[in-house]
Amino acid sequence: MWAASPWRGRMVMAESLRSAPVLTTSWDDGHPLDLKLAEMLARHGVSGSFYVPVRNRSGRPVMAAAELRQLAAAGFEIGSHTLDHCRLPQLPRDEARRQMADGRAALEDMLGQPVTGFCFPGGRMGRWGKALAQELGFSHARTTQMLCFDVGADPLAMPTTAQIYPHRSAALWRNWLRHGGGLGRLKALRALAVTGHGNPADRLTDILTALPDHAARLGGVLHLWGHSWEIEAHGLWPVLDRALAAAAAATPPERRLTNHALACPPFAPESAR
Repeated sequence: MWAASPWRGRMVMAESLRSAPVLTTSWDDGHPLDLKLAEMLARHGVSGSFYVPVRNRSGRPVMAAAELRQLAAAGFEIGSHTLDHCRLPQLPRDEARRQMADGRAALEDMLGQPVTGFCFPGGRMGRWGKALAQELGFSHARTTQMLCFDVGADPLAMPTTAQIYPHRSAALWRNWLRHGGGLGRLKALRALAVTGHGNPADRLTDILTALPDHAARLGGVLHLWGHSWEIEAHGLWPVLDRALAAAAAATPPERRLTNHALACPPFAPESAR
């Protein structure tokens, strides 16, 4: 039986650690391969948040209740990803609320503990996703906005830094534009949208292993995210292993957080306190 990071999402802001980046990771869709991913996180002493639908309308399998309890018992955060992995912009408000509320309630029944975090399927909140997350009392709601090395201005629109996926530079530019641009994110984009020789996995490894240094310079938060089924499909397990090793080497154990911990004081933005 493996165990997660001994940090387990607790929060300390020791003066001597303020220059070290904060590390958080999050993983979407609740695929059974998340168990393999959790083993890798635990091996590196890294925490993680897993966002899980009860069912996946795309047909991909979802972890069973016993497997979710195994993750939670090891100290990983389990968050909601709607009931059926529905993209909220495509739904009427009442159905979007039902998907968010019922998905969380079902997870709480399985786990026997509160579920406080949410992730928007596809990263899209639509017209009312953020308001519903607040109405339903979620502590945070994660998006797929990338290129951020800070906690963001609002925990109900939590950004990320990089996905474990071999994006082309054009996709990163689109992500930058879709989420409002910004000079700080442009610096991150220039750090991430590199070209070079070698196969995509090698280039992605070079980018991800350089991220801790960029995080320390550009804001202090490194947020890696992805899907275990995509990591499997693209053969990216060695890439993830090296990325986690580099991130763990740059962050003290007490700075390796769940998304929930990142959304709470002392790490939450001032406007959310």
